[in-house]
This record gives sequence, C-alpha cells and structure tokens, in this order.
Amino acid sequence: MQLSIRRDEFAQTAIIAGVTIAALALLGLVGGYWTWQWLAPHPEPHVPTQAEPGGPIVSALDLFGSLQKGGIAPASTGIAIRLLGVVAALEGRDGYAIMLLDGKQIVATHEGQEIAPGIQLAEVVADHVVLDRNGVRETLAWPEKSPTAEPTVQRINR
Repeated sequence: MQLSIRRDEFAQTAIIAGVTIAALALLGLVGGYWTWQWLAPHPEPHVPTQAEPGGPIVSALDLFGSLQKGGIAPASTGIAIRLLGVVAALEGRDGYAIMLLDGKQIVATHEGQEIAPGIQLAEVVADHVVLDRNGVRETLAWPEKSPTAEPTVQRINR
C-alpha cells in the first residue's frame, strides 16, 4: 500500500514541476518580448533618395508651404509681404522666415535665398527680418498686436 502512495506523490510532483517549468518559460518569453520592445534599437527613419536643398529644416518648414519649384511666374517686386514667423539664427547657422506673399501664398525661406524674383531675405532677427528688394533694404517687423479690451466690471452701488 505504501508503494501506491509514493506513485501518487511522484505523479503529483511531476505535474507540479511540469506546470512550474511551463509557467517559468512563459514568464521568460513575456519578459524577453517586453525587454526587446523597450530596449531594442528602433528602425531607421525613411531617408529621401534625393537630398533636398537646405536640409531637414527646410523640409520641415514645407508644412507652411514654399515657392513652387519649376514654373515660378515672375512677380513684381511691389508685392505685399507679411511676416508670420521666424527661426532666428544661432551661431554659425542661418535663420528662416515664414512669410505671406500678397495674402495668397505662404513661403518658408532660408536666409540669403530669394523669396520672389527681385526680393531676397537678407537677414533674420528674432523680432524682424530684413529684405533686399533689388538692392534696397527693407525691414519687415512683427505686426502690431491689437490691445485686448479688458472685460468691464459693473459696479452696483447700494
């Protein structure tokens, strides 16, 4: 009779050991998966096959639009230009400006490049840009902000 009890204990021990090994293997697989997800190198981002002039900053600024490459129609130098934003220059780097041309076209331009025929972005500073219109320098500053009217408070005298 003692022999049958030992067989039951052996079977129970073998089942528990098998389940424990399976659970540890599953835990190892899950731990390895998440470790790989957190620590593995990420795939390289897609690199364009043709280098864009001006580098990655110009391509990032294309969100705001740019002059069409190719069929650029000649424009007069008397076009209205409004400053929308600047990326001011740091040491050893040029700045960028985002401008609205004639209220129709938004252009992101690198310092030293031509905005339209006869108009070049000469200098970018944090609060203004300097344009060169056929040799004549022109400063284009941020538009004046209209003062916001403070809400009026009604006072009731009693």
